[in-house]
Formats: sequence, C-alpha cells, structure tokens
Amino acid sequence: MSDKKLSFLGIAAVVSVVLAVFVSQYANKSKPVVSAKGALIQGLNPSDVQKIIVKQEDNTVTLNRKKDGFVIAEKAGYPAANKVVNNLFTSSLDIKIVEFYTEDEKNYKDLGVTEEDSKGSIQFFNADDKLITGFIIGKDTDSGSGQYAYGKLVNDKKVYILSDIPWIQGPAVDYMNKDLIYVKKENIDWVTVAGPNDFYSLISDANGAIVKLKELPAGKKLKDSESSQVLGALSNLRFDDVMAESEAKDLVFDRKYNIKLKDSTLINLEIAKKDSDTYVKCKAEFTDKTQVMKEEGVESQEALKQKEAKLLAMENAKKLHDTTKGWVYKIPSYMADNMTKPMNDLVEEIQIAQPTDANDANNI
Repeated sequence: MSDKKLSFLGIAAVVSVVLAVFVSQYANKSKPVVSAKGALIQGLNPSDVQKIIVKQEDNTVTLNRKKDGFVIAEKAGYPAANKVVNNLFTSSLDIKIVEFYTEDEKNYKDLGVTEEDSKGSIQFFNADDKLITGFIIGKDTDSGSGQYAYGKLVNDKKVYILSDIPWIQGPAVDYMNKDLIYVKKENIDWVTVAGPNDFYSLISDANGAIVKLKELPAGKKLKDSESSQVLGALSNLRFDDVMAESEAKDLVFDRKYNIKLKDSTLINLEIAKKDSDTYVKCKAEFTDKTQVMKEEGVESQEALKQKEAKLLAMENAKKLHDTTKGWVYKIPSYMADNMTKPMNDLVEEIQIAQPTDANDANNI
C-alpha cells in the first residue's frame, strides 16, 4: 500500500473521530440534565387556595372551596373527591425544573406553552379571586422518553424543561368519587322492585342467599342466577355522571328499587329511563328509631359492640342521605338492568316428570 493511500486513510480516521465526538456532544446537548434545579412552584399553601381552575384540551373544571372541601362548578356544585383535590396540590408541588430553556414568546406555540396549544394547565386563586400561582404544561422534549416536557408558570415568561410532570385529568366527573353505594349480600334483609306494570319482593336469609320470591306464581320456580343479580344490584353501585335534581325535569321516575338491610338501613332508589340511559334518585333512612342509651353498671363487650355497630349504621345512612339529596345520577346500563328486571325474567316453569308408558317399560 502506497504512502499516499496510508495518508488518506489516516486523515479519514481522524475525520471520523472528530465527527463522532461532534455527534456525541450534540446528542448530549439535546438531552436535559437529569439533576433537577428545584421545584417549579414554591411557597403554595393549600389553605390559602379558594379556587382551582384546571384546563385540559377542551375540558375546563372549576373547583370552589366549600367548608372543608371543594365543589365542582360545572356540575352544579357537586362535591369533588378530597383524594383527587389533594393530588392536585401534591403533584403540582412535585414538578421539578431541570433547566431553563427560553423566554422568547415567539417560541411559545412551537413548545406548546400557550393556553391553546398546551397539554393542560392548573391555576390557584385566593379568597379575592386573585391568581396565587399556576403553570402550563407544553409538549414533551425531543429526548427523555416522555419524562420531560416544556412548561412555565402562568405569570412568568421563562420556559423550562420540567420533570415529574403530573397527568392532568379532563372531564369534571373525573374529579368526583363515583362510588355511590356498596352493600354486602349477607347484610341484605329484603329487596322490592316496582315498575309501571310489575312488583315483586325478594327475601334473603342470614347468609345472603335468596329464600323466596313472595309473589311466586303457581307452577313456577325461581331462577337462582337472575334473582341473585337483582338482590345484589347495589353490591357496588357507581355512577357515570350527575346533575342537580332541578335539571332533571324531563325525566319520569316510574320505577323503584328498595332495599332493607339487616342493620335497619332502608335505601330507596327512584329510577327513570330515557332513551338508552338510566338515572336514579336516592334516599336513605335508618328505621330503628330507638335511642342508644348507656346502661347503668358495666356493659358487656357484646352489648358495646352492638351499640357501636348501630351508631355506625345510623351515621352511614345519614351520610348517604345527605350526599345524594338533591342529585340525580346516571348509572351504567348493566347495573340498571339488575334493578329493573321484570318478574318474568326471574321465574321459569316447573318441569313435571312424565310417567313412563307401560308398553315402553315392557320393551326394555
């Protein structure tokens, strides 16, 4: 091999090394430094916050403080779940600044940190309806596998690369506790179902098994599976949406599902159907009106447990009544089906064994 060729190969090798170093430096420059420089939001005291506005795509949710919690303005003041609100505070305070990126407003749109182009934003207001602080989350950075995004404070021009970015929930119903009623089968005493042309009642035994259908027609027997579904319709009742009762004037509540528990709790559900949707109104009452009194002398542990259980049941019934009063809930269709089954779906003909023909018997 000639000296000229060796010289050319040497130069090519040097150029390759230089290019590799340049590419490596450029790639490293595009990646945010992993070590954070501190929290984006500092000094926010949740007790000072009287209103929170959350925006995510086309969704806007306004949370107003009421007593010890928050209510949702877009849902007529329905209570927000404390767990969700607390997560808004903690996740907002957890956002970390990785590095400063720009404060040139010409870049805002490309980075997704305008209100119109952002992934979402959260703003906190005080009692005078003045902004305390807030932030906007923009696009993910080109590197970082979705761990980093551009973002800024609402009242600051500086755009940062951020880590520990919260997922901002969208629809107002996501800010509610959608678990409505939970009843164990073994606690059920009886259930009644009433419709425009139907009425029946199921009675349960001590273990939650169905004992009988009171209105069982002659020549029929109860279907265990279907009747069990009706009895357990409130085993985990959830709702998909909610409205104030004043907004439900066009609904006709012509069906009822009533359930009596062994602890004397009575739950009444009024049911309305509109197109493919089902809505319910709920009332709860503790039917045992005898007062819990402290007896003279030392009471047994069993007696104390019974009194404690009664007080807890009274409290739970009142809480359910107060929570649901004035509200109409849209519930999943499969749950509604179990509360509105017609009695004909619960019974079947008793099959009578036919006598064996004598001639057939002789031929065996």
